[in-house]
Amino acid sequence: MNRTAIFPRSLKYLLAVAECSSFTRAAESLFVSQPALSQQIKQLEEQVGVQLLERSGRNVHLTDAGELYVRHVERALAEINAASVALDDLSELSRGHVSLALTPITDYLTASLIQEFMSQHPNISLDIKEMTQHDVEEAVLQDQVSVGVMFSNETSLTTGRDELEAMTLNTDVLVLASSKKTIAKKTDPDRDSTLELLRQPLALLNNRFEMRRQIDAYFTTHSLRPKVTLEANSLGFLIEMVKYGGLRTILPESIVASMDDLMSIPVDPALPTHTATMIIRKTAYRSRATDAFLRLALLWDLPSVFKHRREH
Repeated sequence: MNRTAIFPRSLKYLLAVAECSSFTRAAESLFVSQPALSQQIKQLEEQVGVQLLERSGRNVHLTDAGELYVRHVERALAEINAASVALDDLSELSRGHVSLALTPITDYLTASLIQEFMSQHPNISLDIKEMTQHDVEEAVLQDQVSVGVMFSNETSLTTGRDELEAMTLNTDVLVLASSKKTIAKKTDPDRDSTLELLRQPLALLNNRFEMRRQIDAYFTTHSLRPKVTLEANSLGFLIEMVKYGGLRTILPESIVASMDDLMSIPVDPALPTHTATMIIRKTAYRSRATDAFLRLALLWDLPSVFKHRREH
């Protein structure tokens, strides 16, 4: 890119004359005729209303006003060059910013994706917020974040949903999860009936979260009355409580598979399948950094990530 192409011609000519102290040498360096250069300088002086150059014989010098003006012109040119460099850096993804809003489930699911993105683009900064699905959707609509990731393929909004574009990130199944040390005390956990398993104490997210609403719909469909003894708005807290033993929870299978302390227990009828979905506002400006994140996310394979973890 010619970074001075958008800089006014008369200012470029002034800088050349100031550097060369000669109209002739300045014209030669710019590959223009001397009369054309002189005319541009004359018009510039008329525009600013002061004499910028002192002409004495073959030598040309800046006046006091000219020296002051040239300092500002050089500063302006430096800023234009800096802006051009910044755009070049951005196009090469050597800098940039991505803002994400995640629900409490999808932050666990996308941790490996985010780590991979940071590894590929170490100079791009990320701003990540955790919130409920409704708040994720609103944040995307209000351009408070570039990308939202939610635990559903259905929006919770009654208005504004047509402004959102949804892309499938991952499809997973929910499973009943327990501490391995708790299961180890039983000789054959598969002998427990589904009803018996679900009568044991459960720790679940509260009903502000989409996963809990899916779980409650499952219980209603199958006329089950679970014993929910602990509700929380932190998935991390629930997992830690289950690891201690005595409580079970319901989680995406991929999360259970990624944790050495947890195991899944067969449930019949099977718990529902869910889809983690990325959303963006259709008409929002998308930076190159955001596009890079979306491209990686659409190629991301969560099951293979957890398989690799187990093998290593």
